[in-house]
Amino acid sequence: MAELTVADLLAWEPRLRLPETHSAPDMGTNHLAPRASADLEREISWAVTVRASAPMLPALRGGEVVLLPKRVVSEAGIALPDLLRELARHPLAAVVSDITPPPEAPVPVLVLVTELIPADFESEINRLLTERRGDLYRAGTELERVITALTAAGEDLARVLAATAGSIDIPAAVVDARGAVLALSAPRMRLPSGLTPRDGWRDGWLSLGLSGERRLVLGPIAAERRALARLIANRVASAVEAALSRAAASRPRGQARIETLTTLLTSTGQPDEAAALASTLGLPVDGAFRVALASPSLGSGALGQALAPYGRMHDAGMIDGAVAALIEGWGGLPANDQTPSPSVHSRDCPRQPTLPGVSSSPGEKPPRWLAISGPVRGPAALPEAGRQARFVAVLLARGALPGPVARFDAPGDLGAYGLFYHLWGEAALEQFAAAALGDIASHDRRGTLRQTLLAYLTSGGSHTLAAKELGIHRNTLAYRLKLITKLTGRDPTDPAMRLPLHLALLATALPPVPLTN
Repeated sequence: MAELTVADLLAWEPRLRLPETHSAPDMGTNHLAPRASADLEREISWAVTVRASAPMLPALRGGEVVLLPKRVVSEAGIALPDLLRELARHPLAAVVSDITPPPEAPVPVLVLVTELIPADFESEINRLLTERRGDLYRAGTELERVITALTAAGEDLARVLAATAGSIDIPAAVVDARGAVLALSAPRMRLPSGLTPRDGWRDGWLSLGLSGERRLVLGPIAAERRALARLIANRVASAVEAALSRAAASRPRGQARIETLTTLLTSTGQPDEAAALASTLGLPVDGAFRVALASPSLGSGALGQALAPYGRMHDAGMIDGAVAALIEGWGGLPANDQTPSPSVHSRDCPRQPTLPGVSSSPGEKPPRWLAISGPVRGPAALPEAGRQARFVAVLLARGALPGPVARFDAPGDLGAYGLFYHLWGEAALEQFAAAALGDIASHDRRGTLRQTLLAYLTSGGSHTLAAKELGIHRNTLAYRLKLITKLTGRDPTDPAMRLPLHLALLATALPPVPLTN
């Protein structure tokens, strides 16, 4: 890549601009005509001034910015188009003039905003170029020092990206062939859509190819910092490649990978700890994920068949006695959001998987079920997704949900149990249930009264339906309801009492919170 270009000079010297026939350059040059874009990328060396007498120019070695003052053109008595054609025969970078050039000038012409080119303008331009070259040299030297220290310490990709980007004050990211982000230099960095798969610039972003169809993306880059980005891009890419190689060599495989993923999904550590674990597994930092738990009778093969259409599946071993998997790329998750709205789920999420060979008929032994978490963004949220899946799984395993498939983010799947998730295992929920049910627990050791109460409330307060469900006479049902009223202090036949009693019964049916890492 060129060290300094015409575009850099335009960005650094506010008195220069393109003629009106061109668009003004910004951080990228994609919107310019092909020739104008190529002209801006010409490499520049120094500034020289045309003289009125022979020799009109010093010896040119290439890349010069030639200053062509109006007074020189007048004194030489040569028409501007003829002068420009003569200059075009030399390997110069651009011409700076205080005369408006013809529309089809044979060389790039930059127009001076002020009326006339000052006598010391050549010195000013050369002083500017010298200072900027010195700045670039110092920035490159400091970056080399940072990279050397990172390499010696064997730092991971996230640390390498953050440290190198911090050194040059240019955000950076690494993406894979699918566009999934593997690492970001800053947590809130947002990449533009439609990044080019080729090396080069696009609207202020610089993209470089890495091994394995991955890409290093730098940006957004202000116009005045493009020279720095060109200078350091390959050095940063080399440091990233080394970090990727170290990560690939140390990445757990086989059973070790499964155990690491199990630990991640069942952990309660800080987000940074979860992100660090996910980094060792090579999970994308902005990926959309769900966690799935299935009954042991289903088996990992059938689980993989059921989930294959919905994303890339990672084997997570066994969690709470259930077959576990991480699904990467499941749809329905808005960008940069860990808590999608219900409307998003109902509109964008795929239909629930069907389980091969599953019958939802009552009494099937052993029952088959599939519990699926809500969607989360990024590996740091995977422990929460794991907890959601475990919550749904224990309800399915106990027969509290009809199944055979239940999704945490589908209100119709969880019913009232969805209200208890954030209170699961909390003393406040236990206290509510104990207060609502009174002494029924101590007098109902076999659970007959609680089963009766649940059947009655589930039937909507119908004596006929409840008695039929329980297989008892209506008089027996009436007797039990009176006993329940005495023990709880609440009459289940009173419509105002049905909701707190029903919620309390459901709360007592929740299993203990499973162990975490």
